[in-house]
Amino acid sequence: MKVEDAMAKTISTARPDDSIKRVAQLMKQEDAGFMPITDGDRLVGVVTDRDIVIRCIAERDDLTGVRAQDCMSKSVSTVEADADIEEAASIMNENEIRRLAVTRSGKLVGVLSHGNLVQATRSEGAGDKATLGVTRGA
Repeated sequence: MKVEDAMAKTISTARPDDSIKRVAQLMKQEDAGFMPITDGDRLVGVVTDRDIVIRCIAERDDLTGVRAQDCMSKSVSTVEADADIEEAASIMNENEIRRLAVTRSGKLVGVLSHGNLVQATRSEGAGDKATLGVTRGA
C-alpha cells in the first residue's frame, strides 16, 4: 500500500507570519493537533498542540505578536506520497512522531497520522511498527 492511499488529502495550512492564535483557531476548526506551516507551497515547519504549550505558553508571559514561525518545529519529517506505507511507519517509529507530512516533489500534498496508518493496515505490520515508536516512553 502507498502512503497516498492512507493519508488525509484535505489539509489546512498556516503561514509563518500567522499569529499563533490564528494557528490555534485553525487547529480547533480542523480538530487537529498538527498544523503544517507553508511558504507558498513549500513546507517550512509544523506547529503541534504541544509546540503551542511548550514553546509559546510556557515560555512567554504575553502571546501578543507571537507568530507561527516563533513556535514551529523547523525540522519536519516527511515522506513521499508514492512511498510504501512501511517506509512511513519506519519514519514514524524512528522519530517517535504521530503525524507525518506527505510531499510530492517537495510540495505538501497530505498528512499521514498514526490513526490513518493503523486504520489502513488494521494495526498489523506497518501500523504495529509505528505504534511502537509513538508510544515509546508513554
